[in-house]
Amino acid sequence: MTRVARGSIFSGAKHFHVLTDGLPGLDVFREPNMKNFYLVTVEEKAKDTGVSVLAYCVMQNHSHLIVTSDDVQNISEFMRRVNTTYAKFFNRINGRSGYVFNGRYESDALKTPDEILAAIYFVHNNPVKARVAVNSGEYLYSSAKDYLNQLSFIDYKELKRLFKKVPELSSYGGSTDEYKFKEAKPYENCDDVLMDLIRRFNITDKAALQDPELLKTIIYELQTRSGVSLRDVAVLVGLDREKIRRTAKKINYNV
Repeated sequence: MTRVARGSIFSGAKHFHVLTDGLPGLDVFREPNMKNFYLVTVEEKAKDTGVSVLAYCVMQNHSHLIVTSDDVQNISEFMRRVNTTYAKFFNRINGRSGYVFNGRYESDALKTPDEILAAIYFVHNNPVKARVAVNSGEYLYSSAKDYLNQLSFIDYKELKRLFKKVPELSSYGGSTDEYKFKEAKPYENCDDVLMDLIRRFNITDKAALQDPELLKTIIYELQTRSGVSLRDVAVLVGLDREKIRRTAKKINYNV
């Protein structure tokens, strides 16, 4: 992904909805300690980079943030630090290496108070939509509960500047249908992805995989579309795991 989002850095917006998506099939925030570490990291890096957080929600395999800064480049640095710190933590406690997130992040520029409010509601409603909470205020890992008592690291001063008071999302009367916000991507079956690649690149035998650029493309698409590990990629394409690992190190997953 680009540093904020393609084009949005020139949009004049200072508020953004940011989606960080785990690799498909990898529940990067599956345990409470993982969600808590991520939120502590968000709070620390926001202070370090001059970014204010207006809302957040951490799900099993992705997170949503509503953030703002007078300098949008601060948001790029903030997200880089958050994702790098969390990826190292996740890999360490799981005894793994490699990529954790599906690219850096994606973002939506929020240009009006109405759009910001709709984005906040969208973020807080994620657990309800996913049926892991009956109402947004009961979910432990979103700022919806914080709005009730004005707790945590949320920038309530900015919320009051925008809306005169902290939004009462239980009585939100608008609709998010008018806006299209980034959502976590659905996963694909790895066999279906492999067959798609075979057809697209007219691969007739394993010899075709000696092309380093083709092999990089296959590894990239298998991992980002279906979330398989490098070990699984090696099995799927019938190549040595070390060759797959060396090739994967040359892939830019952030495009």
